[in-house]
Amino acid sequence: MKVNATYLMRLAALIILIFGGTLVIVYSQTGEVLMDQVIGTSIGVVLLIGSFIWRMVKRSE
Repeated sequence: MKVNATYLMRLAALIILIFGGTLVIVYSQTGEVLMDQVIGTSIGVVLLIGSFIWRMVKRSE
């Protein structure tokens, strides 16, 4: 299976949904920000931005 930007974008969206959703739920219930959730959400955002850049570069070629 070839890895392309579409798969990475879906993976990034799933990571953001899981970790970001948990972060929002825990923060709204307890008022605490858990670092593992922040790190997971940040990795998802970085992966999403990277896959958008990769997609734009591949389209221009």
